[in-house]
This record gives sequence, C-alpha cells and structure tokens, in this order.
Amino acid sequence: MSRKSNQGTSLLDICVLTAGRVDLFNKCIDIILPVMKPEYSLYVFNNGSPSPEYTEAYKKIPDAKIKQTNQNIGYPAGANTVIRMGNSPLALFVSDDIYLDSTTIDTLLMRMDDPSIGICGLKLIFPKDSTDPNRPAGKVQHVGHAINIGAQIVHPLIGWSPENPKCCVSRDVISVTGACFIIRRKIYQLAGGFNESYGKGYFEDVDLCMTIKKLGHRVFIDTDATATHGVAETFKVRKDDPPPDLRHNYGIFQSRWGKYLQWTDYQFM
Repeated sequence: MSRKSNQGTSLLDICVLTAGRVDLFNKCIDIILPVMKPEYSLYVFNNGSPSPEYTEAYKKIPDAKIKQTNQNIGYPAGANTVIRMGNSPLALFVSDDIYLDSTTIDTLLMRMDDPSIGICGLKLIFPKDSTDPNRPAGKVQHVGHAINIGAQIVHPLIGWSPENPKCCVSRDVISVTGACFIIRRKIYQLAGGFNESYGKGYFEDVDLCMTIKKLGHRVFIDTDATATHGVAETFKVRKDDPPPDLRHNYGIFQSRWGKYLQWTDYQFM
C-alpha cells in the first residue's frame, strides 16, 4: 500500500482513547512515539478526565490532535469520537491499556494491503506481571472472537501459550476485540462506527464486525501482529461507577444479530 493516500493525507491515523489512567496513557504513548512515521497522524480523546496530570502527558506529543470532555460518554462513543477526528484511509484504534510491540503497526499495514479485509485485529497477551489467575501472565488474551455451541461470544484459546501453533493462525473470525484494531475508514463510515446504544460498552465490537461482514468485507485476525493488553484497566479509575450492564447489552446484540450466529469456536481446535 502506498505510504500516502491519493488525497495527500497521511496513510494512517493512530487513535488513542484514554479515560483517567494517566499512567496507562503514558505507557501506551511512550511505546507508540518511537514507531511514529511522517505518514502517520496521532489523535487522542480523553474521555472525561481532563486532569493536570494529562496536561503534563500531552507535552510529549505536541504534534498530536487532542480532544477531551469533562464527562465520560462511554466506550463506544469515545472510540467513535477519536476515530472520527482523523481522515486517513486507515485508522488504528488503541485503548490506553494496549501496549503495541515494535513491529505491530508495520505488520498490520502489510496485512491491509489485501483489499478484501475491512477490519483486522491482533494477538493480545496478558501482562507478564499479572497476578490475576483469570488473566494468566504472558498468556493469550485474544486471537479473535468465536461463537460457541450455545450461541455465546467467546475468546477461544484464552490462557494458552502465545507460541502454541494453534494461537499462531491468522484467519477470518466472527469479530475482533474493540480494544485495538485497524480498519478502513470508508468501511468504518459505511458501517456507522460503533453502535452507541451499547452505552458504557461491551458487544459493540462484535456488532461492528457483524455489520462489516454483512457489507461484504472480511473480519480478520493477524497473529503476527501482537500487543500486551491490560484488559479493562482503564475502568478501574471509577471505582464508584456502576459497571456496564452486560445483560442489557447482550439483549441488544441478540435482537440485532441472534439469527445470524453460527457455531465457530470448534475451528480453533
């Protein structure tokens, strides 16, 4: 793919969403800055946390375009806001608890040379210092979503070694996590972005991918593109804030896509 679009804009918008964990934001940005190139543009949306600590953090990214709000508008709306700030043909969305490996952006750009792919996710790994038994240190968090025999959305191979051959298969999947992905802007626009009726979040990523597939484009996971994922670390800043209503969101998702769901998780084994 050409490093510049025909319109003379940058090739790639790197779109970072943060929401109160300036420590995560600094770590995320510090990894992105060394791999920035002239053909990339950086956008940041601070979703409800315009604190003095962020003012200091912004000083290291003077060329970035930054927006912030005083009230958290939810994950789907926040993601839509930062992605829509740019106009490059490709957008890489990064939540601030994602820490990209050094070759990941180049790997994703090469994958998107395939015009049939509308959105592409990456292999995500739990942090190596995790002490949570539900988030085993250094193991797989995400290699694409699948549908189990009960028509539920699942993370196949979660907790497996990232080097296991089964975790190293790049393939079409039902959906990829909304924590980090690369997408063609035209397809994002056609799909309408994330459905904001999911409120604070959950299932909006699967909904977007289902829409993209319905439009005739592939949803793909590239396991050669890798990153560490803190998994919902951003949400921990608001301890008194009620969590997302998963049952409500699942009801929305089922009403929209339930009849289209087919068993797929066996394909990973």
